Amino acid sequence: MTTLVTDRLTLRALQEEDAEAIVRELGNFNVSRWTGRVPFPYGPDDARAFLAHCSTLADDALVLAIARADELVGVIGIEQDELGYWLAEPHWGNGYGTEAARAVVDHAFTAPGREELIASYHLGNAASRRILLGLGFIEIGEGSAFSKARQAEVPHMKLRLTRNGWAQAKERRR
Repeated sequence: MTTLVTDRLTLRALQEEDAEAIVRELGNFNVSRWTGRVPFPYGPDDARAFLAHCSTLADDALVLAIARADELVGVIGIEQDELGYWLAEPHWGNGYGTEAARAVVDHAFTAPGREELIASYHLGNAASRRILLGLGFIEIGEGSAFSKARQAEVPHMKLRLTRNGWAQAKERRR
């Protein structure tokens, strides 16, 4: 199992013991409304299904708990070359999203063969926009996607990050 450690966070495999925290945090509409695949309300059955899904991921996929001092503060992952994440509302504004995303993207591009990642954010989600642009993602076009939490099509921005773009972004941060 992959574990990544940053200055303040441990990104580790999800465990059954995380289900209660996942339900609590994704049961907050302020969090789930910004996701595409998370239903609202979010209950124990949803968490069990999510954890079961995580146990059957493809070899090139990675879904990790974002933990700080043994507290689950969010989830981040890459599936089918798409980066996605969410953070519990009490942990917004602390830079954890950027810190976790940098570690996961760096890990993704250390593997040979992965030449790009994609991501998206719902328009209006300024925090995700900042995180993704800070990583070096380039906005490639607006579209719409169904939000399970909102039960509606919502406008979103699609982004792409190449291996070269990641290397350039890392160099700028030095």
